[in-house]
Formats: sequence, structure tokens, C-alpha cells
Amino acid sequence: MFVFVGIRTIRSAIGDGEFHCPACGGDRRYRKGAGRRRLVVFGVALIPLGRAGSGVECAVCCTRHDVAVLEALTARALTLLLREAVRSLVVAVVAVVHDEPHDADVVRAAAVEAVRSAGMPSYDACTLAADVGAHTAQDTAWALAEIAPHLSVAGREHLVGVAARVALAGGAYDPAHRVILYHAGDQLGLGRARVDHVLAGP
Repeated sequence: MFVFVGIRTIRSAIGDGEFHCPACGGDRRYRKGAGRRRLVVFGVALIPLGRAGSGVECAVCCTRHDVAVLEALTARALTLLLREAVRSLVVAVVAVVHDEPHDADVVRAAAVEAVRSAGMPSYDACTLAADVGAHTAQDTAWALAEIAPHLSVAGREHLVGVAARVALAGGAYDPAHRVILYHAGDQLGLGRARVDHVLAGP
């Protein structure tokens, strides 16, 4: 008489949500499941053998991933963080403008365009003025700290470059602009040499 014995992992759903699926390469819904191993005799799960650990399954491609994959930002979340970083940094640049009225207007217009290009098409001069009035250095520090771990060096340089182009719209960098841009580079983990390279040709 043959006795067919084996071990089977039985999974049960314990949650769901949205994540960036490495297999699909995009934002997808996921199902999170916890597994338990059981001794199987003649196809019947009889004796529990312990936990098999949690996993995440893509709802589209059905690929299973370790739960650590949930630590990566979705493209949607990354876009929102980048938009806020651009907004906060260019607002910091505008907040220190002390040039002639015409130059200041040009800088403000460049700031509005930069924020619109970052994903806020309805952003306008009135919103910018409100942002400048409410702005604090902590706002920029927080926004840059949130986005920095998720950007490549090129991405960090691009972010500083966006703010540099706004500052340069008035014709030349104000000393206060340089302070802001160097500080932003430092918060993004860029050395002074890299920031100098960005400022030389934004």
C-alpha cells in the first residue's frame, strides 16, 4: 500500500493595495497573503507545520514577491513627491528675490511654469504668492528629504537645475539664490562640485 505524503503551503489573503510591480514595471493592485505549511496525506491537509511567511501577489501578472517590495514607491507616489519638491524649491527661490520689479516678475513667471511642468497645470501667480507667504525653510528641507532616497544622481541634479533655471530667469544668480541651491544640493546628497556643474549650465 502506497501512502502519498507531502507538504503544502496554504495561503490566505490578509490585505491588498497598490504597489509598483517589478515584473510588470508599473503600478498594480496587489494581494498580500500569509502562508501556513501543512502535512498532506492523500491530498488532505492534516497537520499544521508552521508559518510559511507573508508574500505579495500582483493582481495582473500573478507574480509573487517578498513583502519588501512594498517599500518601493509607486510611480504615482513618486510623481507627487517630485512635484512637491519642485514646488517647494522654486518657492524658496522666489521668496528671496530682491531684484528690479521686472526681473522679479520674470522669476515668478518661470517659477509658475516650472511647477506646472512638474504636474500642476492649474498653478498660477496667485497660488505662488500664497505659497511664498506661507513658505518656511523647513518646508523645503522636508520635501527634499522625502524625495532624495528615490532619485538617481541625475534626478537630483535635474531637481536643482529646475530651481537654478528659475533663479537665472532674472538674468543672474542672486547670492541668496546660490545659498538656497547649494543647501538644496547638500540635502539631496550632491557635492558642491556637482552643484557648481549644474549652476554653470542649467
